[in-house]
Amino acid sequence: MGQTEQNKKDGFFVILFAVLLSYLTYIYVLHVLGGIWQDYNGHTYVYVPMFTGGTWVEGWKTVSYCLWHMTVLLLNKALRLPLDVSAAYAACLYSVFAYFILYWMIQKVTAAAGRREDCLKASLIAFGMCAAQSLYCFWLDAGGRFLGLYSMNPIHNPTQMCVKGFSLICLCLVWDIWQKQKDENYHGLFFKVENGLKRYYIYLSVMLFLSVLAKPTFAEMFIPAVALVMLGEWIARIVKKDGSAAPYFRQCLSMLLCSLPALAYMVLQFTLYFILGGSYGSEGGLVITKFLEVWGMYSENVGLSVLLGMAFPLFIVLINVRYFLKDDLGRLALACYGVGFLEAALLGESTVLSFGDFIWPLMSAMLVMWVVSVLRLLVLERTQADTGLRRNLLNIGWSLFFLHVLCGYLYFKDMMQEVY
Repeated sequence: MGQTEQNKKDGFFVILFAVLLSYLTYIYVLHVLGGIWQDYNGHTYVYVPMFTGGTWVEGWKTVSYCLWHMTVLLLNKALRLPLDVSAAYAACLYSVFAYFILYWMIQKVTAAAGRREDCLKASLIAFGMCAAQSLYCFWLDAGGRFLGLYSMNPIHNPTQMCVKGFSLICLCLVWDIWQKQKDENYHGLFFKVENGLKRYYIYLSVMLFLSVLAKPTFAEMFIPAVALVMLGEWIARIVKKDGSAAPYFRQCLSMLLCSLPALAYMVLQFTLYFILGGSYGSEGGLVITKFLEVWGMYSENVGLSVLLGMAFPLFIVLINVRYFLKDDLGRLALACYGVGFLEAALLGESTVLSFGDFIWPLMSAMLVMWVVSVLRLLVLERTQADTGLRRNLLNIGWSLFFLHVLCGYLYFKDMMQEVY
């Protein structure tokens, strides 16, 4: 088969899974729009109209994380599509955006590890990453399929799904920037950072800001996690007394500058939501709760909930713990999950504690852990599958991954049968 024919075949599989994801997203959104307690219903029929009819400012004050809503309005007004169809197309757009980013990440990482992944398998894995849900056993006291277990793919929430693609790009940018900061001869894995970091600092700043415009939950977790990893690195350099601490501190400041637009907008969102009343017109505010108080409202066994929601990433950590302790990307993934877990465990909104507003950052952290774990498993296939035991461990990892994907299919099937 010639190169042209192979490229056509590869492109076919990539597009095929993108179309399938779009179709499933489209029919799902149109279905759940009929449920008055569904997030899509509220965001589409309550929040989106607030931005029209001369009330744009009021709409923005109510839902300042408005990227998804602006996309729906653009489709509705510019293309004259019905509002429900516009909502479904917007959801498809951001779902497919995340899918293509995942596919791109898989191909970049596997090519660097020695062998580019087969297009069909890469497409299937990227699609699976858009469908995977927590393992669910109704007879266990771990909570429901969503509330209690939680998910890296909360498909019922348009804004959390909207932020997903931007989250992945931020992860890639931070990885390449860190490696270039440490090694002047480094050639970028995802981006051409060998040509200089200035433009990529700007790209990171823009992507972080867009993630906050979509929903601040990723940045609420990611910025502190990056800061913690870099703080640890800086302290280690101080202890070594090798003269590298001062230049590294300047690199830390560069990363801080990247986060300032996102942080400034988050402060504005915080003011609008908690001080000026927020979406629910409440006078409540941010509070520190008892440990796991909010999560405990939905799960009788939080530890079991974590195990069921993170079975695949936890297994990858177990079989390759050194990577997650020594490698920058592995340490960042652990830091993200640690920060997200603590925010879920200790923060709440005083008057609507049961809304679990600070569990959303945990779900963004779950996404980071899942993505890093999948990429690491693909690398291990190429570098450490040299004995029967290791190959069996990797096969167990893939079995867990696709069991999560199966649970995602069952979750989708059940959601399509019910409208709350």
